[in-house]
Order: sequence, then structure tokens, then C-alpha cells
Amino acid sequence: MAVIIFCAKFMGLLREVLIASVYGQGYASDVLNTSTQIPLLFFDMTLGVAILSTFVPVFNRCLEQHGKVRAMEFANNFMTVVVTIATVFSVLGMIFAEPIIRLMVPGYDADKIAETARLLKVLFPSIIFTAAAYTSVGILQSFGEFNIPSIISVVSNLIMILYLLVAGNKFGLMGVIISMVVAWAAQLFVQMPHLLKFGYRFRPVFNLRDEGLISAAKLAAPVLISSWVQPLCVVINMAFGSSLGDGAVSGLNWANKIYIIMVGVFAYAVTNFIFPKLSRLDAGDDNLKFSHTTRLSVAWTVCIIGYISAMFIALSHPIIQLVFERGAFTSDNTALTANALLYYSVGMLGYAICEILNKSFYAVQDGKTPMLTSILGVLVNFAAAFVLVKFFDMGVGGLALASAVSSIVMAVVLIFMMNTRKPGTFTKGFAVNFLKIIISSGASAFVAGFIYSLVSNLGTGSNWVFVKLCISAAPALLCYIILSILLKTDEVKQIRGLTYEK
Repeated sequence: MAVIIFCAKFMGLLREVLIASVYGQGYASDVLNTSTQIPLLFFDMTLGVAILSTFVPVFNRCLEQHGKVRAMEFANNFMTVVVTIATVFSVLGMIFAEPIIRLMVPGYDADKIAETARLLKVLFPSIIFTAAAYTSVGILQSFGEFNIPSIISVVSNLIMILYLLVAGNKFGLMGVIISMVVAWAAQLFVQMPHLLKFGYRFRPVFNLRDEGLISAAKLAAPVLISSWVQPLCVVINMAFGSSLGDGAVSGLNWANKIYIIMVGVFAYAVTNFIFPKLSRLDAGDDNLKFSHTTRLSVAWTVCIIGYISAMFIALSHPIIQLVFERGAFTSDNTALTANALLYYSVGMLGYAICEILNKSFYAVQDGKTPMLTSILGVLVNFAAAFVLVKFFDMGVGGLALASAVSSIVMAVVLIFMMNTRKPGTFTKGFAVNFLKIIISSGASAFVAGFIYSLVSNLGTGSNWVFVKLCISAAPALLCYIILSILLKTDEVKQIRGLTYEK
């Protein structure tokens, strides 16, 4: 599953590279990035995370306690209701497209707002397909099918990549937008044969008094609010970034995409796999296995992400140079985007921990804790962004750092609250092991940065950039592994077959 997710994320990155190559980093890319982000942000803030986070535990509980027939009835009712809500939101979004743009990117001029709104009206209906696709993902995951839900992003990204390779800018920005609508619709259709395989047949049911739907609705409100943190942080960055000149919004978006891609390969793979399992463990009151699964998932994710975040911090400039600097994307664009990536990467571990622990809380049908933590995170993000941009004049770097600080604060709070909810989940041994990983990561970042400074003048061109990155990252990885062995991290002990718990 991790391999499939990596392919999907890599193809998503390739899609962004092609867009950057065709449109550069300026007026056109800002319009395109803003118009494509808003429907996704709108969906995430109204339905997105809430669909999977409320559907899966309730569906699994119906499956365990009342059988498959009752579970399928709930699924049909849930599907009908969320698609109806998505349709209403889609129509409202099309009607109020221009006011939405003015609110979210107040720094855009009138022409830029009008062009972005024109594209946005075409994109908004795509959230109807996305709502149905997300519910379908929940059904498949509940039956233990994880590969197909992971493939849907591969399919949608492939459609976009083929369009950009074949058409480029032939049909302008509108052509890119239409291909994106087709790509999002494909995420639903590719799942249909596998839904039939597990016996799901969609029949419209609209029963707001259904017991399962009421349970999902009770959990949905806090889950919705808790899922706002990432979208609202993006909105905050867009609002502040829109006044920093052409290209700022695009730079933040592309740096964030790379950052999310690397976190997503591991954190999303882990959460997609453990969420149904945690739901079943909670339903069976197996607290010991629940705590062990949560702790092990966080520990291994931190171990892997620790090295990745270190490389992103030390080598942000050559990474952006290798990925984006071609066509209309210039060296100045690289410097701006790399600055954002460096500061985003500071919060990579915090973001990964939040992804896992949010799902752990949802599995026990506790949406209140992630909700309150998310509210805190948004407030921290806004305050930090205001201070870093307005008083320290850090530009896009300050906006990225504000997001990183927010992720770290939320991760700390969620760890503390999980220990309160499930005592003994995170022990003193976990804290000591976390410190060991931070030490190993810091040392590997120093090694990578130092070696890159020695080889930075070897040559020019993308091939040389790749070579210099490998020369820098390989010894850093060796340093990370050696220090992990010397410090005897828990992950090394597990690989050696030793006991995890002390």
C-alpha cells in the first residue's frame, strides 16, 4: 500500500512539475493554484475527513453487531446524504465564486479575481464525485481492501499528466481545469467494480432518522472542526501570501505539496491501514492492543520521517531545483519555493504524529479532542503567521514556519491527551526514544548540509543536481543508521528481534 501511495504522490508531484514548467511561477500559476485549491479546501472543511472518520467506525460497528445487510443499508443512506450535501455546496460555490475568491485572497487585483472565479465555477461540481469516492473508500477499507483506494489517486493524476503532456497550454487554463474535473470523477468510477465484488449495490435512501446516520452525525461535528486545521492553515497562507506579490501563493502551494507528499507516503499509509483495526479493537474493548498499535505506528512513522525531514531541511534548495527548475520555472522561483519548503519541513514530524493520533481518537469515536486541538492549532498558526510576516518580515518562509509551529504544538497536545484517554500509550521510554531519533536526525542534517557545501560547485544542470543530492544524502543516511544503532533506538531493537517494551 505504501508503494502505491508513493506512486500516487510521485505522480501528483509530476503533475505539479508539468504545471510549473508550462506556466512558471507568477500570475497564471497563482490563478490555477488558487482555483484548484479552493474546492478541495471547501470539501475538506465541510465533508472530506469527516466522511472517512465517521463512516468507517459506524459502518464497522454495524458490520460487527448487526451484520452485512444492515451495514449496507447504512452505507446507502450515508452515500445519499453526503452526495446531496455536496451537491448543495457545489451549487452555492458556483453562485458565490467571486465573493469566495475576494475573501480568501484579498491581495489579488480585480482581473486576477475574475479569472480565478471563472475557473472555480467549473471546478466546484467535482466535489460531488469526491464525496461519493470518499464514501466508497470507506466501504472498501472496512472490508480490508486498501490497494484500490490507494490507486484512485494514481488514476486521477495519470489523467492530468497525460493531458499536460499532450495538450500543454493549447486550451489555456480552462483546459487544465476541465481535465481536473474528469480526473476527480475517475476516482469514483475506478472503485465501482470492487464495490460490486464486496456486494455493495447503491440504492438511494434518504433517512435522516437512521440510527447509524445519527451516530455518524454526532461524531461529524467535532471531526469537521478538527479537520479544518490543515485547510485553514492553507487559507491563512493564501490570504497573507496574496499580498506578497505574484508567485508567492504558488511557491507556498508547491512547497506544501512536496512536504505533504513525503509525509503522506508513510503517515497516510499507516493511518489508512490501522484505522479500521483500531475501530475494531475499540469495539472489542481491547485497550492493551489499541495502545500498542497506536504507539508502534507513531514510533515507526517518526523513525522514517525523522530522516526525511532532516534531508528536506538541509537540502531544500537543490530538491526544489531538481524537481521544478525547468521551462518557465526560474532560479528565483527556486529560491522562494525552497525557502518555504525548509520551514515547512520543521513541522514534518508534528504533522505525521497528528495524522495518526487524530485517527486514533476517531477510532474511539472521540472527535472532541482533535476538534479542540485543531482550534488551538489554527489560532497558533494565525498568530505566528501575523508575527513572522508583519514584524519579522520573513515572507513565505514565515508563513511556512507558522504552519510548522502549529503542527508541533498540536502533536504535543494530542500525545498528552491520548495518554489521558488511554493511559500508558506513550511511556517515558517512548519519549527517550523520540529524543534519540531527533539527535540522529539533527546529525544527519548536518552531514548532508556539510557535504553538499563541498560538492555544490561540481557541475550544473538537473543531472548534476541529482548526483550532488545523492552524494550528500547517502552518507547522511549512513550517519542516521549508525547513530540509531549506537543509541539503541527501539526500532533497531525490533529489527534485531529484541523486545520492544522495557
